[in-house]
Amino acid sequence: MKGSVVVVILLKALLCASYDVQRTTDLGLVGGRKIEILGATIEEYRGIPFAEPPIRELRFKPPVPAKPWEGTLNATSRRSGCPQPADDASLTGDIEYGEDCLHLNVWAREGSSNAPVLVWIHGGGFTYGSASPDNYTGAVIAAKTGIVVASINYRLGVLGFLHADSPESPGNMGFLDQNLALNWIKNNIEHFGGDPSSITLFGESAGAASGHAHMLSPMSRGLFRRAIAMSGTINAPDFTETPHESVAKGDALAAIVGCRPDNKTLVSHPDEVIACLRTRSADELVAAAFRAVPGKELPFLPTYHNAFLPEEPSVTIRSGSFDTGVELLTGVTSDEGVTFFYVLQPKPEILAEHLDHVDRETLISALHKTVSSWTKGVTPPLLKDDEAENTSKAAIRRKYVDYLSDRLFVCPMHSAAAAHASRGGTVYTYVFDHWTTKRAPLSWAGVGHGIDVPYIFGLPLLDRERVHFSDEDVAASGKYLTMISTFAGLPVQPGVSAWPKYTASSPISMLLKNDNYTNIVGFRSDHCDSSSRHS
Repeated sequence: MKGSVVVVILLKALLCASYDVQRTTDLGLVGGRKIEILGATIEEYRGIPFAEPPIRELRFKPPVPAKPWEGTLNATSRRSGCPQPADDASLTGDIEYGEDCLHLNVWAREGSSNAPVLVWIHGGGFTYGSASPDNYTGAVIAAKTGIVVASINYRLGVLGFLHADSPESPGNMGFLDQNLALNWIKNNIEHFGGDPSSITLFGESAGAASGHAHMLSPMSRGLFRRAIAMSGTINAPDFTETPHESVAKGDALAAIVGCRPDNKTLVSHPDEVIACLRTRSADELVAAAFRAVPGKELPFLPTYHNAFLPEEPSVTIRSGSFDTGVELLTGVTSDEGVTFFYVLQPKPEILAEHLDHVDRETLISALHKTVSSWTKGVTPPLLKDDEAENTSKAAIRRKYVDYLSDRLFVCPMHSAAAAHASRGGTVYTYVFDHWTTKRAPLSWAGVGHGIDVPYIFGLPLLDRERVHFSDEDVAASGKYLTMISTFAGLPVQPGVSAWPKYTASSPISMLLKNDNYTNIVGFRSDHCDSSSRHS
């Protein structure tokens, strides 16, 4: 009874407040606030529910559309992110987590009408992240460009991607959450001044792979016109897994949390095991996922051979059975892999400018362990015995970093772009190579994974005191935003470079270095001959 009273009180608080502005949606009125930023007035709406809370009997199931509400929904403050390991503030921000997390946010310049729309899908390896961090809102993009921006939450990890070969847990719940959010945006964004016929998905890392997955999925056709995939495409071999792999992981997790009585499994008794998993706390399941898949940073991944992804993504792009009418802009940073050697690195000495204080065997072991933790299966040795003995330690490190860059990002990008272009699709690619002078990079490292995200959200433009960003960063961010906005549907401004088209025979990418953009051909494509590196 006490819990019910608390829920009623919270609901009344959400529906009884004062607002700067109100908008109509298909489900009811939403009340937002106005903020002044970069000389523009922005309407901000946070925490709009697009699905019923996926709790109790709805846990592990496809999302159920949110029910209409009476009165005006309070959309003036952020809501919780989806359950995840709370050990990386750079990915999650200072936010709370809870299973009642299927909300979206909208930012629009005051007076917007028929404006292009950008929909942000956050990254985090399908394990971390949120649409709600205060440092990554759509306010600057809306103020700078006039584009309407939305961001969406989706279930993560075991709660979002466990496949049990049962309607009780069909897998890809996180993708289905995204799909439902996109349907909501398609049907409602006009109320916020957006053009539902000019929606562009944009995301980074797992968010980029998600956007690419929607391009391949028959369930998402017609929901958007363009996609921007920043450092990630779903055909990367380590971004998906088979239903069998997911079931095996789920069985291991069920055993850890005591949900395999009498040796019942997800294969023999899926519904009974899932029913038991629904009695465990979200935190318990999130923690158990890493114990079920030891040594791997991303325990549960999207699956294929289902309604959302009927085939393995690499098969889909080779066969051309996807929507080639969606325009694609995809790119990478100049040295993607280096970031993964910083994350959770137990031996920081392998990152030093000079490797005098680490012996060759320790170096190779640490590098190999890092690569293995971010890839599926068993990583084969990258060096032959004679190479390990006769190659400099710096060259060995570079080989491992490049391997991760190529396998996870560069080679899948080229495969996806070439397949899309060869079937008449419009494709552009880029390489982001800007580094702030506020933080001197290591001499051996380029621009790593995720470094471009603050620039697309315009964070340098807010740093008036130039504490974290330089004047060069401000110029780079402004130009980057302009280039992205022209792809998303705004007219090309005088003096702004046009995106060069990528074709299979001429794989041109735009090199985004400082505010000087040039064209390059076949970025690292000569490293993509090995089938072990790409799909």
